[in-house]
Amino acid sequence: VCERSSSPRENFAVPEMPIHFSYGGGRGGYSQRNSNREGSADGVPFVTRIKLAAAKNLLEPSEATPAESSRGGITEAEMPKVAASKAISILKKMETQGFCSIESASIYGAAVAMPQIARSAGWPGSLLAQVIQIYLFLVLNFVLQGFLLSMIGEEQMKWYAFSGQMHLCDFAAAIENCPDGPNCKGPLGTTYSAPRLYDYNIWATRIYVRDSLKAVFPEKEKELMEKVDPGEYGMENYYCRFACLFLFMLSVVDDLSSTYMLARTLWLVPTEYSSWINYSYPAWADKDEIIAIKELGELDFAHFSVSAIPWHWKLFNVSCILVPKCCLWLALVRSGVHYLMETAGIVEVIVNAMALTFVLEVDEMVFNRFASGITKHIMSSIRDMPTFSTDDEEEESDEQALERFYQTEVGSARWAGKKLLIVPVRFLQVLGIQLLFMWDYYRSNCVRLEDGSWVSKQMHLPVGLEYSPLKLMFGIESATQHEPFWTMPD
Repeated sequence: VCERSSSPRENFAVPEMPIHFSYGGGRGGYSQRNSNREGSADGVPFVTRIKLAAAKNLLEPSEATPAESSRGGITEAEMPKVAASKAISILKKMETQGFCSIESASIYGAAVAMPQIARSAGWPGSLLAQVIQIYLFLVLNFVLQGFLLSMIGEEQMKWYAFSGQMHLCDFAAAIENCPDGPNCKGPLGTTYSAPRLYDYNIWATRIYVRDSLKAVFPEKEKELMEKVDPGEYGMENYYCRFACLFLFMLSVVDDLSSTYMLARTLWLVPTEYSSWINYSYPAWADKDEIIAIKELGELDFAHFSVSAIPWHWKLFNVSCILVPKCCLWLALVRSGVHYLMETAGIVEVIVNAMALTFVLEVDEMVFNRFASGITKHIMSSIRDMPTFSTDDEEEESDEQALERFYQTEVGSARWAGKKLLIVPVRFLQVLGIQLLFMWDYYRSNCVRLEDGSWVSKQMHLPVGLEYSPLKLMFGIESATQHEPFWTMPD
């Protein structure tokens, strides 16, 4: 085995190792022993050592002479093209077909996977306890996320109105073009200028001071109206608000992708009884040798993987996990866009854009803080189920891969069918979702004037403070008083 062969694939190099032989007795012949176990000095049988050394030599690249730098007519310089051909083909399948996977660090993923693992093992008591615990935390997550979103809705739909605040819409969006452009009239009907622009709290305070002076000195009302200028309320920078909305969308689209992946997994995995947990080890050696060579333990032979789900479990996961997850995402994005569109200051809108995504991270925080070590280990070990096959790439020869590379990737075929790959699809998806929710904000809260200005609708005070979680979460207006407390001046 150790002799040099004419073929570079047969040049085996055996590392130096101390081998101790002793007469085995019993069955006769020689065996290798040390003080701990049968095998070499470190517990690995000699024959297995030879096999592993040969395999290592086969897999690792070695220095070769120019005469040896070809494989079946393919030169060493062409090997990168072979690698690129196979990699491009497989990666395209991964991109277009992907995997069936489960979120490994979220309470949603655990609520889907843990019952299937317990079912596969026959519902043992230890795993059943983990399943019940996960469902309790799932309910806690729903309550926390729903409550936070309803509070954001209450602030926007009730307390803004009680404080006298109108919708920001595009007030002062084009202040640099004033007084002749659109959006140059503020909520008081006066023309914007940079020294007279304030956020709502300062602007409301200045109006309060003026109105207080009018109440104390009614005979000087005309003089006070002329000399006490409260300014106007409007945004500081339209483009900063737009950019922050885009950053907010980048954060929430990641959660939307995980929701889509959950829906895709529930749709694509077979609808049947199949095991999510198995016990197996490689066939190239017996278990004891594998444990000694790779320094593994029994836990490493317990494999968890995404597999088939019975139909009633699919129905349960869709109705109790997927649908609520989608609803919470929709409520957060709608509330978040509304909140950012109503934020006038530059610093405030930047900070709020990052802070709002905290609500969508509650499920991960609940999992990381409350899930047991058993559940965390299982979830971190679950293998995805590929929905594509690489048999074609594995069975084709290097010559075939190189020929396919020249036919599809270079020369006249370089751009054939590949121009669409330049289009940033994910960027356009994020931008499209942002524009959709911005349109929803303008449609619900603003009106467009003849000059193109977007101003707030008439504002009405809520009738009461009754707590309706679903209405508050999704921005559904409750009963309001008939008379408006603010209308846009002519």
